[in-house]
Amino acid sequence: AAEGQPINRPRCGEGEEVPLVAGARPFLVERFFARHEFTAEFMLGSSDAEAWTARSLLELARARGDEKAATEWAEVNLGYTESSGHPELRAAIAGLYGNNIEADQVLCVVPEEGIFMTMSTLLSPGDVVVAMMPAYQSLYELARAKGCTVRKWEATYTKGIGFSFSIDGLRKALDGEETVRMVVTNFPHNPTSWMPTPAEHAELISICRQRQLLLFSDEMYWGMALEHGEPESSCSRYEHAITLSGLSKPYGLPGLRVGWIATRDTDVMAKLRQMKDYVTICGSAPSEVLAIIALRHGRALLERAWETTRKNRELFKAFCAQFPELFEYAPEPSAGLTLFVVLRGWAAQMGAQAFADWCVEAASCVLVPSDCFEAPEPPAVRIGLGRANFPEALERLRSC
Repeated sequence: AAEGQPINRPRCGEGEEVPLVAGARPFLVERFFARHEFTAEFMLGSSDAEAWTARSLLELARARGDEKAATEWAEVNLGYTESSGHPELRAAIAGLYGNNIEADQVLCVVPEEGIFMTMSTLLSPGDVVVAMMPAYQSLYELARAKGCTVRKWEATYTKGIGFSFSIDGLRKALDGEETVRMVVTNFPHNPTSWMPTPAEHAELISICRQRQLLLFSDEMYWGMALEHGEPESSCSRYEHAITLSGLSKPYGLPGLRVGWIATRDTDVMAKLRQMKDYVTICGSAPSEVLAIIALRHGRALLERAWETTRKNRELFKAFCAQFPELFEYAPEPSAGLTLFVVLRGWAAQMGAQAFADWCVEAASCVLVPSDCFEAPEPPAVRIGLGRANFPEALERLRSC
């Protein structure tokens, strides 16, 4: 971002009309990534931590005295795996929730599959769903495609503070003549990284319990919240909560495609297990073994993500101070891997989508525009703080 207006700014086109697929509209952020993720030099808007290699993960395990990791990896059986997930993996996942979740209350899934299975299995046409907005699109789009009414629990933006969600806003979204079936949350939130306080989360749980609502809690970024405390997962606090989590984000292992659903609702779990027979059926044996090894050293994986994020957050804060006419840095109380930064000046006048396109063209840097979250106002971009080459990416952007 140079200290002036760029000479040749591209215009944001309308794009092609794409037909619905099974009633769902195109997945905006994924289509945006499909254009740029493996061609641009810098993924400055990615929401995951720096990825580990299989070698580096096994070296970490060995350095920490894990004598069996290398043998487990060398002797992995490449046959089919258990549909629910490797028993040792499910036990390790259950351990993340203290004494509140048992291994048989965990179902291993590909993370996106977990969303698809839940919405397909538990919702019916005509149901009402309340979902946080902006959000990762599949968290509400699949319900809409199913024929549900989706009400918005909308974020509010306060200049100098950032984006936040209020419990009063949730209550307003729940009010209405039609009965709500499900509330969909995402903590820490993508793209804003907002995290409720313990009191706010307790109030949310209380509201869901009073109304006997299903609560789908996307906790893919939960590991980031563990840096400064031990927040309690929704599935630990509420008997009708369905928690989604996995190893893709702060753990830095998205290529494993290992995630899970945890719930104490036996009826929900039975339905989801049955539904999995119609999708992936079972997980990848090599991925499950590496996931077992990773969770034995989960804290070390998270600590690397925390350290990288802290450093990059400070670098970006300084960057915004250098270009205050373009970027409005807001120190919102955040706990995630991303920042959702409101644009100013000529960048705002272009609109987030056109500005993001310009960043790719001029700097080979991918920032995710707020249009990808169906939130064009105020124009904003998602900045990812988890990558090791973040300083180089900022320098490239600074030089344009």
